[in-house]
Formats: sequence, structure tokens, C-alpha cells
Amino acid sequence: MNVNAIMPIRPLSLSRHARPASGDRGVLLILAIFATALLTVLAVAIAAAVRVELLASRSSLNRMQALFLAQAGIDQARAVLFYDDPTVDTLLDSWSPEGEESLDLPHEVGDGYYRVRVYDACGRVDINTVEFPTLLQLTEDPAIAWSIIDWRDEEDSTSPEGAEWDYYESLPHPYYPRNGPFQTVGELLLVRGVTPEVFFSDQDRRGLSDLVTVHAVSPNTDADGNVRVNLNEFRNWGEEAFRDAMMARLGGALSEYDASEIWRGLSDLYSLGQEYTSLGQLSTVAGLDAAKIAAVVDYVTVESGALGRGRVNVNTAPPEVLAALPGSSWDLAEAIVAQREVQPFQSVGEVAAMMFDQPGGMEVFDQMINHVTTKSSTFIIESMGVAATGREFRTLRTLVLRDSHGVLVLQQKEEDWPLPPADSEESLAIARR
Repeated sequence: MNVNAIMPIRPLSLSRHARPASGDRGVLLILAIFATALLTVLAVAIAAAVRVELLASRSSLNRMQALFLAQAGIDQARAVLFYDDPTVDTLLDSWSPEGEESLDLPHEVGDGYYRVRVYDACGRVDINTVEFPTLLQLTEDPAIAWSIIDWRDEEDSTSPEGAEWDYYESLPHPYYPRNGPFQTVGELLLVRGVTPEVFFSDQDRRGLSDLVTVHAVSPNTDADGNVRVNLNEFRNWGEEAFRDAMMARLGGALSEYDASEIWRGLSDLYSLGQEYTSLGQLSTVAGLDAAKIAAVVDYVTVESGALGRGRVNVNTAPPEVLAALPGSSWDLAEAIVAQREVQPFQSVGEVAAMMFDQPGGMEVFDQMINHVTTKSSTFIIESMGVAATGREFRTLRTLVLRDSHGVLVLQQKEEDWPLPPADSEESLAIARR
């Protein structure tokens, strides 16, 4: 018998009890929504993280581009300094911000640009060699002046107004004074009493940041670029040899009698175990009047070596620095500025002639002559590179030494602030991009 004929086959179907309940379906829906939301949040978070990383990478790239542009400005300024006439340095030179062809113009490189400014370090006071009277004139505060001297001295100052170790130890974040030469101008902000108001310049006054430097040397040469005659090198030569050497170099300015008198002064000092320590001592030589001294002072020196430390270039220094020099005054500083605007000083002799024209001229000469020059070897270069975006920038501040072999970098560091606004319309137009 055929069983299929008796019992027909029916399609199988799920029983009512095997189907998911409506409550289970709701749970599954909630889990699905939660999973979708979680994946969405993760996707957004990952996208945000990737965006942050991209922005950071782009910003880092732009900052690096700005840094390379700033370095290009440093290199250009070094080239300009190398080819500049080293026999005299003035604010009319090609490196100067006040020169006819100022470097402080935006130099476009690709989509970015750089600006560069050069300042004469010898137009500022060397903070590591300056003495108290000049510091007092610059700061107008004896406590600050003594604190600066104490900071750089190897031993604590004996002045009651000098900075003390216990003061720095008592600060909320204590530190010790360097008791050595200043390494950067910004280090002055660590010195007791040097506030940002004293350090930075504003529209009404120049701060210490624009009046001092940590290193300033100038060529120990005459107006023709020849090494000066060191008076002290002849003390063992004898009078005749000394006179012949002086006459060969300065015959047009001195007589044989004058040269012999200079030798006698040296002999008298040498017999006492001394020597010429200042060109101001020429004023004590018999027969040397102001005119003769002014004629020869550029050709002689009391220092050894090809470079002199701490002298101020009267052609580039601001009035505040000129007035603060030993023996100087505001009247003399203004007279120097007025004269150099007409014709820059070509030699120290020309400066000496102006000193002698002042009230108490010989005393002014005695105190001031060892602190001035008309040429420089050290310069400060500030270069700012701006990336293609126009937002990221980097600023480099470099101290360089110029000699016959090139322009050597002595110190370089990055700064956190931009250069002062450009003055020209071309500069402003590019800076607004």
C-alpha cells in the first residue's frame, strides 16, 4: 500500500512558540542602533584625530618652511655685510635699516617670504664690559646698575645695593645668578630689578633690549684700514727707534720733538712698572695740543690685537648710548647725531676734534676717547620667515663677527615674536596677504 496516498505531505511551518517575541525584536533593534551609534562615534573620533594630525603636520611643515626662510634672510644679510666697506660703518650703509636699499623688504621665495634687519652691535653698550656710571645713565637706577654688575661678576658684589644670592633663593621659583658673562640680552630679565618695562622699548623710550649687547668688538685699525701703532710695543726699542717708527707712520702730523715727548712719557711710565693704558694720556704729553692729538689719535692705540672690545660706534649708536658714555653728555650726543647726519665720522680723530670743542674738552677727551670708534666687527641680524599660509612665522636672532675671512656666526637662537611692522607700502601689501 502506498502510504503517501493515505497520508498526504504538508509543508512544515514554525510553531507559534518558535517565533521571536516582539520584546526580543525590540532588544535586537536597540542593540543594532547602539552598535551603529558606537561605530559612528568611533568614525567621528578617528576622523577628528586624523584631522588634528593633518593640521599638526601641516603646521609643522609651515613652521619648518618659515624657519628655512628666516635662515635665508640670515645668509643674505651675512653676504651683504661681507661685501660692505669695513673701514667705516654708518647708518647709510646697505646693511642698515635706514640705508637707501634697506634689507627690511619682503623677499618672496615661492609662496612665502622673509624680512631681515641688521643692527650694529657696536652701536650698543657691551653689557659684559660696561662700568657702573654708564649703566647708571642707561637704567637711571643705581640698584639695577649694581645688580647687573653683580650678576656678571665671579664674586658677589660688596655694594649694599648689589644683588645677593639670598634674594634669588627667596623667589617663588629660586635660581642662582650666573656670576659670569651674560650669554644673551634676554638674560637681563632674570636680574633683580630688571622688569619688562625696563627691558623692552615702547613708543616713548628705548629699553635695555635696544641699548645693550652681550658682545661688541671693532677693528683696531685706522681710517685707512691699517693696524694702529701700539704705543706700548716700543717701550724696549729705545727713543730713536721709536721716533723713527712714529715719524714713518705719522710724519705729517707729528714733529720729531712730539714723537720724542711721547717716548719720554712712555719711559717714565715704564720706569714705574706701568705703561700707557688710555689714549687720554696723550693729553699729558708736552707739546701735544688738541689739534695734534686729534690728528694722530686714530693711528695709535694702547691695546694689542686686531680687535678692540666694548667700544661704541658713534656713527650708529642712538643718543641714549652716546650720552651714557664716560665724559659725555646729552649736548655732545645731540651734536654727534647732528654731525653724522650731514657727514658720518670717518675716523676717531674727527670725533676727538668734536670732543675738544665741548666745554671742558680735554677732560671729555680723557674720559671718552677709549670708548668710541667709527667701525664695527659685530652685528645683530634679525630675520623673520613667513610661510605660504601667511600665519606661521619663525624669527631668528643672530650675532655675527665680520673679519677678512668672512662673517662668522657667534650665536643664534629662535625668538617667539615677529619683527616690528614693515614701513614701506610694498612690505605692508605682502604682509597683508
